[in-house]
Amino acid sequence: MFEFVMEDQFWIGNKIPGLKTLVPMLLAPFVLAMTACGAHYSIHPGALNLTDSAAYDTLLAAEAVIDQARTENQTRPLPAGVKDALNTLVRSYNVARESWLTYRGAIAASGPSDPYFQQLTKNLTDLANAIRALQQKEIKQ
Repeated sequence: MFEFVMEDQFWIGNKIPGLKTLVPMLLAPFVLAMTACGAHYSIHPGALNLTDSAAYDTLLAAEAVIDQARTENQTRPLPAGVKDALNTLVRSYNVARESWLTYRGAIAASGPSDPYFQQLTKNLTDLANAIRALQQKEIKQ
């Protein structure tokens, strides 16, 4: 499904396989949504709009990174700095997911969504930054 799953399964050495390609992949759907390039992006069935679909994709990709890190940590414990970055990533994911659910709720209720959209954008940016921080910690180890 994701390129990093198809590559080497070890974090230490290669760290997060394919993460260099995953970060742009995380951001691409969201950037497409923000630049109105929806013609090149297929909205998921059940999505409320393009932003909802792109945020969902971003959360799925982040969840895959988290799952991969947890799996690696079970087989070969991660260094403390990497664990801290992973914990930050998990917190960022949880916050982004909650803001996505809130945004979806506002859209579904036909309420004002702009404040929720702005918060979702910030939280997804923070999530992407947390992934980059984990990547940097992995590279330095």
